[in-house]
Amino acid sequence: MGIADKVKHTAEDLKGKAKETVGKVTNNDDLRAEGQADQDEAQAKHAADKAKDSAENLGQKAKGKVEEVAGAVTGDDRQEAKGKGEQVAADVKQKFNK
Repeated sequence: MGIADKVKHTAEDLKGKAKETVGKVTNNDDLRAEGQADQDEAQAKHAADKAKDSAENLGQKAKGKVEEVAGAVTGDDRQEAKGKGEQVAADVKQKFNK
């Protein structure tokens, strides 16, 4: 998930919170419900993006492990190091996938 997606989802969530608040203040149940629905949709999109990123990171980590093992088996230190680097990069990306 890119920064643009995070900003977009946060903006949608804030818009929903504003609608919900205005609905509560004005006793407009439809507007309040619409605001809550907007928030739920934004949170669902955010969760879907996080899941997609997690899957991509897991794939990158697996690819790195395969490369590391292949390098170890063939005695190619460069390939082995590259594989380890891929795994570290995937771990770092996953930590920032919040």
